[in-house]
Amino acid sequence: MKIHVLILSSFLCLLIGCASHPPQDPQMRAQYDLRLANQGDKKAALDLADLYAQGYGVPRDWEQAEHWYKIGAVSAYDKARVARMYVSGDPLPKNMEAADRWFRATGEPGNLFELGEAYKATAEADASQASKYYPKATEIYLELLQKTGDPNRRRAQLELGNFVIDGIYSAGQDAEDRRQNMVWARMIAQELVGQKLYQIAVAYELGLHGLTKDKKMWLRYVKRAAAYNIDNAQHFYVEAMNNGEVPDPTGYDYIAWTRIENDSNNRNVPLFNALTHGMTEEQLKAADAAYRALVDARQKYGAFYVADDPMRDPPPGALKAMDREDPDVQLRLAFAMESAAATDTNTYKRVIDLYRTVRNHRDRDCRFVLGRYALLGTNGVPKDREVAAYWLREAINSGSKPAQTLLEQINHQ
Repeated sequence: MKIHVLILSSFLCLLIGCASHPPQDPQMRAQYDLRLANQGDKKAALDLADLYAQGYGVPRDWEQAEHWYKIGAVSAYDKARVARMYVSGDPLPKNMEAADRWFRATGEPGNLFELGEAYKATAEADASQASKYYPKATEIYLELLQKTGDPNRRRAQLELGNFVIDGIYSAGQDAEDRRQNMVWARMIAQELVGQKLYQIAVAYELGLHGLTKDKKMWLRYVKRAAAYNIDNAQHFYVEAMNNGEVPDPTGYDYIAWTRIENDSNNRNVPLFNALTHGMTEEQLKAADAAYRALVDARQKYGAFYVADDPMRDPPPGALKAMDREDPDVQLRLAFAMESAAATDTNTYKRVIDLYRTVRNHRDRDCRFVLGRYALLGTNGVPKDREVAAYWLREAINSGSKPAQTLLEQINHQ
């Protein structure tokens, strides 16, 4: 008898709903949610809003959906979910103003950045809306610059760099404004090249795509990617120093680089605290000096170049003699002109053009010059015809015509 009662109870629970299981029938589920929502149940209100948004068990009604979302969407996660529905137009109608309201209601910088990206994507998708939504995206990125210590601040700077390069936004045209524009443009160019160089480093570390594992080549490219503020490169460079796999020039570079990475995203604060715990005052000063040296290098030379990096402080003649098709060289040439560009319009345009070239052609150019270096055995790259052919093919796949020409010459030899 008890078993029959339990079975009947379970059946009724599934049919009309109970505290642990809403009913399966769509219409009864909507009635069940409405009853609980009117009693103040937030979860039921959120579910009811979803039903109205989708027209499931009730007629589709976006006003009712919005009404119940206002009651039931109380967490930042759920508010962001509603915002995304308005951005995508599914299942709610596309409404960027409503998306703005819901994203901002979360109070989280990450969701604010997502709103900026949504405005940017809307402007890119519809040229007729560009004049309306690019400024809104810009406003959000500028707002995020105030979030010191939050990783979304850097993401906003990178997007502002894109906008400067593409002529969408400028801080202004006086000397100080131009300096700011160039900083942002340099940041996005270095970020994207750095990501590509880090991929190359990983390929050499793991021996991907038939490459022979090469720790020296890994170190070469991971150091350069770290100089361009790629946090993964910085992280694994520090790890290699801690493991004694690569030299630590000052004995405190592993701490300095951990601190540099924390400046961007705070990811390794516990590690930094653990590394410095128990250090003497003299040791802390030495670690701080190593950090300051990297920061000063970026101020003076444009990136976190280590002491033995040929890009750190090349003589003017040496810089001019370097390979102009190498994105690393292009970045260094652009930075060398930044001081004059602040007050000279033509030089300013040349700097922005260089950063644009680096950003737009990084895939093909990084691979092409590496292939050529491997073919000739120059610029510290071991001479290896097969490796050269591999990187030239990769460059060709990215649209490099010079790589196609050079590979054809190799094949005819």
